[in-house]
Amino acid sequence: MTQPLSESEPVMTDHSPSEDLGLSGVFESEPRFLDRDGRFNSRRVGLGLSAYNPYTLLLSLSWPRFFAAALALYLLLNFFFALLYYALGPNALSENPNNESRLLADFFFSVQTFGTIGFGHVYPATLAANYVVTLEAFVGLMAVALVTGMLFARFSLPRPRILFSHDAVVAPYRGGRALMFRVMNGYFSELSDVSVEVVATMKDPDHDPTSLGLAKRQFGVLGLERDRVTLFPLAWTVVHPLDEHSPFVGLSSEDLLRREAEIIVILRATDDTTRQPLQARTSYHAREVRWGEKFSSMYVRGGGHLAVDARLLHNTEPAE
Repeated sequence: MTQPLSESEPVMTDHSPSEDLGLSGVFESEPRFLDRDGRFNSRRVGLGLSAYNPYTLLLSLSWPRFFAAALALYLLLNFFFALLYYALGPNALSENPNNESRLLADFFFSVQTFGTIGFGHVYPATLAANYVVTLEAFVGLMAVALVTGMLFARFSLPRPRILFSHDAVVAPYRGGRALMFRVMNGYFSELSDVSVEVVATMKDPDHDPTSLGLAKRQFGVLGLERDRVTLFPLAWTVVHPLDEHSPFVGLSSEDLLRREAEIIVILRATDDTTRQPLQARTSYHAREVRWGEKFSSMYVRGGGHLAVDARLLHNTEPAE
């Protein structure tokens, strides 16, 4: 059993509005509020379809899903115009077969019109067909412009790749102990003005875990050895000393597990290339905190220069 940090009572009691990151003091009985990848476990319901913003939705999609959505839209539009050509009859287009393959021929003619290909052997033969071709040319122009704009927006959108250590550790620190985790930039680009904010949240010790009601949460801002670095060329070990000012004072690892403690991390930085602000977040559940271990060194020599090996970011070893 891990010994508590001290015999004094924990100082994590009532929180002020500035301490809870806007998360409020009441949570549903979920194991954690923030996933490791930074996504929130809470949801907003009852907003209706108007809550979906197509622009932000397309920006947030992964690349495979974005291309799948663009392909689906492309096929649906061409199929829609193929149905219009089909409804105009077999004489609407030149060289149009009058059998079961006519719809397929109309579809491929729509693809040629939509993409302004124009092979020339098939063309609209009636006034109504020319009207549909005019409409499709306009829709195709707008669709290409929209997809091109979304591609540019997605490429220009800053997407940070901040690597956090898989686990936090409680290791020796200046005659005592400290909670630590490591972070580094996952891209070869440079970051500057990097700051980190860490908040701990735990369930009320008087809450009955067998009840179905909401569990009151307590918050505490974790004081850090350093909460900001101007330059960030290597890696950064964020350190929270476990002293008398720590919200974890008087608590053991078993206490943190029982109260479902969670350490929420918000990192902000500026990309040196684009000069755009970046943000990344993660959290560490109590079961992801290793007591009595410390981080192994990740500094190596590469090409005659000091370097950090990202493959060693998560390595720990027993602490003396």
